[in-house]
Amino acid sequence: MELTRRVLLAASAAAPLAAPWRARAAAAGSPKATVLPPSLDELLAAPDALDADLSPNGQRLAILRQQGKDKTRAAFITLAKVDDLTATPAVVALGDKQVDAVKWANDERLLVWLTFWKDAKGHANGYFVGDYFIPSPVKRVLSIGVDGKDPIVLFGQNKAVTNADFDTSQVVDFLTDEPGHILMQIWDGRHNAYALHKVDVYTGASTPVEVGVPATDFWLTQRGVPVLRMDSNSRGTVGSVYGRAPGETDWKLIRQSRLDEMKKLPDFDIVGMTARAGVFLVATRAGGLDTRTIRTFDIATMQFGETVAAQAGHDMDGAFVDQDEKLVATAFYADRLDYSFVDPAFARHFKGVNTYFRNECNVEIVDVDLDHNRFVFKVSGPRDPGSYHIYHRDAARLEQVATCYPALTAERLAPMTAMQVKARDGAQIDAYLTRPAGAEPGRPTPLVVYPHGGPEIRDRLSFDPLIQAMAARGWSVVQPNFRGSGGYGKAFADQGRRHWGDKMQEDVEDAVTQLVAAGLADPAHMAICGASYGGYAALMGAVRQPNFYKAVVSIAGDCDLVESLAFAKREEGGDSPSYAYWLASMGDPKADQALLAAASPAKRAAEIRAPVLLIHGTRDTIVDPQQSKIMAKALKDAGKPFQYVELKGEGHRNWTTATWKTVIETSADFIARSL
Repeated sequence: MELTRRVLLAASAAAPLAAPWRARAAAAGSPKATVLPPSLDELLAAPDALDADLSPNGQRLAILRQQGKDKTRAAFITLAKVDDLTATPAVVALGDKQVDAVKWANDERLLVWLTFWKDAKGHANGYFVGDYFIPSPVKRVLSIGVDGKDPIVLFGQNKAVTNADFDTSQVVDFLTDEPGHILMQIWDGRHNAYALHKVDVYTGASTPVEVGVPATDFWLTQRGVPVLRMDSNSRGTVGSVYGRAPGETDWKLIRQSRLDEMKKLPDFDIVGMTARAGVFLVATRAGGLDTRTIRTFDIATMQFGETVAAQAGHDMDGAFVDQDEKLVATAFYADRLDYSFVDPAFARHFKGVNTYFRNECNVEIVDVDLDHNRFVFKVSGPRDPGSYHIYHRDAARLEQVATCYPALTAERLAPMTAMQVKARDGAQIDAYLTRPAGAEPGRPTPLVVYPHGGPEIRDRLSFDPLIQAMAARGWSVVQPNFRGSGGYGKAFADQGRRHWGDKMQEDVEDAVTQLVAAGLADPAHMAICGASYGGYAALMGAVRQPNFYKAVVSIAGDCDLVESLAFAKREEGGDSPSYAYWLASMGDPKADQALLAAASPAKRAAEIRAPVLLIHGTRDTIVDPQQSKIMAKALKDAGKPFQYVELKGEGHRNWTTATWKTVIETSADFIARSL
């Protein structure tokens, strides 16, 4: 097995070499060679390479890998010297274990995250709620030497912790000023709250530092000192940020608001720390701005400082800060992931790397050494499900070091392109069209419309197993960023408020109409499918345009907006920021009764002509599972064909691979019967 491979020996940031697709295409053989689309099992398979990390001094590269056959897997780590990646690396065998991540604690010790679903006797790990058993994995961190020897389990000496705590894997701070220690958090049963511990990465021994409150989720620190504490309510829908500046003893509330679909405070998203004591970076619209900028915030004064980054027309999403708390770059999404670099010179290098990948992929910074000379990138896109590369800035050289899915080559995957949709009112929105691999240019194909969830998130150019599975069936897939989507600023998102049933749907319809007019979609063979808000949009699309779609799939979607609001009020409380958000988003059940009824597919089931598939997890706490049952009853009463599938024990997200396979396979088979 080739563990590392040099794919580019000398690259120039100004004139990079040809992209790897050419080599892959050549390897496929003659133009007449048959290229089979990927199977669903291939698309959902565990990756060969799971993670990569560079030692702080930039001398060693650790790659976490696994090989699977039948129902067994062999996990291992390759440890390579970065100065000669062509040499055979050292291999650390981990055996048949679920491995999740690797990270250097310092230049001598490597941490490995492990998950155990069964105990040593083969019994499932978990707990009972009444008579119902809930599987819950045991998570641990293994520390090993740079030569792969001397393994120890962190907290392993404290049996009181390891016997009681399912999860001892959460690292809060790598303590660069104390290279032999890290800061971790574990559950403290005595206080019914998380607690911070300083842990020795050589011995695994721990020392208590601080205990949170029952609502505490995690801390953020500077040089090992906790300066921010993140709390949330029991449902994880309302978040509170507390701060404690250096020298202060009490925590003070900085912000409290709804947590969005990504579990972030929408207008106060902490993206990194700075080297200044008590000052951090936050993505915010403070000052009445339309798009999120990144600004500093001082805990001592409780005031915003300078604007660090802004991008016209796009919300800033994050920042990459190195181990010394120095800002390297700020991040945002246009059609792809992009960065604004503190060092303008490196922006030219990054542009060269993107050009090498034909500007089709998301090039994500994974790690950087302390000298900012060697970078680890994870590259992914519609036709690249993931690969790791190391970039040598001094030599402008890029080397591929791992491929996540070697069998999923570019020619087997469906290409995705960005498109502009002109809405009926003259506005323009972005959308993404995936066409089956090998589809004849300019010829219509069956079409699946896939509106995203949220609704205040967005789609972009990316690898998505569900989209690829649909394309493998010979169908095109369109993903419109309708008004009300996130990422484009507050004004764009606000255009969806109280317009779930009309304007947001019109944008989806206009994307479909444009594709039909362009001869790219067969109007006689179209379906609509979505999850969460996207599931609602699929049902509403079938109501509004009964002649458009031959099949409808709603995965965990709303159908009765009055009942959805009642559920949110019951679960959150009438004075909750989360409930207030949904009132503004959907409408007021008292003042907007007619609007909400017109925008509720369950109230208009008689208008639907296509067969409907409803899929819902029985333990969904975001969209009440009763929503799909309400829709099923409405369809039954109206004499409409439908199928209802329950996902036993599953929630709204974070599904197992087996559940995802059931969802995708059931959805695609249902659509295929009509298309």
